[in-house]
Amino acid sequence: MRIQRSSRIVFIFFAAILLFSAGCAGVPVKKTVLRPITEGMSEEAVRAFNSAESAFKEGRLDRAMELYGIMLERFPSGKAAFVGHLRRGEILAIREEYDRAIKELGLIPRGFEDDPLYAEARYHLARSHAALGKYEAADTIVKELLAGTIPERLKPNVESLRGDILTAAGNYREALDWYLKSLKSGPDKPLEEGVKKKAERIITSELSLDQLRELEREYRWGYPSGYLLYALASASYRVRDFDRAQEYLDRFLLDSRHPLFTEGKALSRRIAAAKLVQPTALGCVLPLTGKYASYGNRVLDAVILASGAFDPGRSAPIELFIEDSKGEPATARQAVRKLVSEHHVIGIIGPLGSATSLEAAEEAQKLGVPIITLTQRAGITETGEYVFRNFLTGDAQVRALVSFAMNTLGIRDFAILHPDDNYGTEMTHLFWDEVARQGGRIRGLEGYPAGQADFGKEIKSITGLNIPGEKGSEEDRKPIVDFGALFIPDSSSVVSMIAPQLAFYDVIGVHLLGTNIWNSPEFLKKESEYFEGAVFTDCFFLNSTRPEVRSFIDRFHAAWGREPDNVEALAYDVTDMLVKLIAGGDMVIREDLRDGISRIEGYPGITGVTSFSTGRDARKPLHILMVVDNEIIQVRQ
Repeated sequence: MRIQRSSRIVFIFFAAILLFSAGCAGVPVKKTVLRPITEGMSEEAVRAFNSAESAFKEGRLDRAMELYGIMLERFPSGKAAFVGHLRRGEILAIREEYDRAIKELGLIPRGFEDDPLYAEARYHLARSHAALGKYEAADTIVKELLAGTIPERLKPNVESLRGDILTAAGNYREALDWYLKSLKSGPDKPLEEGVKKKAERIITSELSLDQLRELEREYRWGYPSGYLLYALASASYRVRDFDRAQEYLDRFLLDSRHPLFTEGKALSRRIAAAKLVQPTALGCVLPLTGKYASYGNRVLDAVILASGAFDPGRSAPIELFIEDSKGEPATARQAVRKLVSEHHVIGIIGPLGSATSLEAAEEAQKLGVPIITLTQRAGITETGEYVFRNFLTGDAQVRALVSFAMNTLGIRDFAILHPDDNYGTEMTHLFWDEVARQGGRIRGLEGYPAGQADFGKEIKSITGLNIPGEKGSEEDRKPIVDFGALFIPDSSSVVSMIAPQLAFYDVIGVHLLGTNIWNSPEFLKKESEYFEGAVFTDCFFLNSTRPEVRSFIDRFHAAWGREPDNVEALAYDVTDMLVKLIAGGDMVIREDLRDGISRIEGYPGITGVTSFSTGRDARKPLHILMVVDNEIIQVRQ
């Protein structure tokens, strides 16, 4: 008899079923029978339990505690007591009253070790011990549970707790294994979310590169493969293995739905940026030739000293690349471009001067490289987020000067004698505005041409000696000195000519006020008797008693055979700030350095405790210096 192919298949199929049925007929199928929680309890105890259990399941924990307590009073032994203490211990653990939970669970009567609920009681006991930091006691209970039979619904909780205990001990690799076991055991949604957060934190923060590689081979697909790839990319990036990091990222970024996808894209951009930067390379742009060469070379001495060239023990050696701006704006711009494109510097120091600083700042902003300028040019930091300044600004100086004059010297009335140049005009406007802001008055204002030596006309004008129609000869007339201080924003050499002429016209008893350009060794070398009581500001004082300043001056003199000035001290601070940031090892790309500079707060600099404002200007308390008995002394820091 021939049987068609399709009929034959059907025949075989039914035959197989018959054979399977026959084979299974004699094999008993074991069924898990869940005993009711109230088994072994009296009807009265069941009713008491059901009332308490309803409150518990509805989240009315205080009421549940009360009802379970009543049940225990009525049924202090047996199954009812077992369940009552268990539930009260569980509620106390939920409320994070772990000491009370441990005591309550310790009241569970003996004889119920084989009850499925007993494992639950032990779990809550272990959880409470762990929450109190008693990990050894918790671990003993957890190991006991894992060695026995745990109800399926409780298994992921116990495995997760084992992971918590290992995490607390710093055994992250093994902890991760237990968290992943917990996830495979089918936890409820809240536990699953919590376990995943713990597992992901370990993967992204706590494992070594070798451990991550081992895990990635084990978990090529599914959870947590994406987190492993991202962590491997991050770890490779930190050790500057950029090519390997990008390989991991390329695989990771195939899943655009991954929660870390945005971070992955950002890391990819950082890797591209890091390939263009040498994180220990600093650039410096200064006028080393040309008419400002003497200033530039002096500042370079301070930069070299701070870079660690004379300190072979410095843990993070800095490569210093120096470019000559020649004092020319276009050359300064080219120097910045060269430092970035050829030397791959992470940041730049300098330059000096107004025009060159602006050109360099604009190019640095365009190329995205942090630059800390050494210029007083107004608005320089407004060029952009990569442009910083560590210098004495005019507004900071007049603010300190006027505040001291008004609040310490008690002066309310001022006069101004200024050169008709950019510096003199700018400082005059700033001084006038600050006096008005602090409630003072300007009684007189006179300007003079730069380079002038005779100031008689201006002095007579500011004191009323040139008013026509006054009786008596010019020699007999007395000046009208209705101001307590005279602000002169000019160099010490010019002020040395003005001061004797003020005395000649009988303008005495007036405090002369100036800026940091008075702070010169030449200031008191001639006509010093006319400067008694003169006040000016600066951020650096050679005779400071601060230990760090004395040490800097000694080291500078030992290296270069001379004493530093304020600009050199400022340049030293700039370089030292950047060196310390780079030595921390967190500056990988230029954005890191930009952000690091922005976060500088309370840096103990040679030029004072320094922080950077939101506008990227250095903020520091200025020294108030005064001439007393033919000496310059510091009267306030």
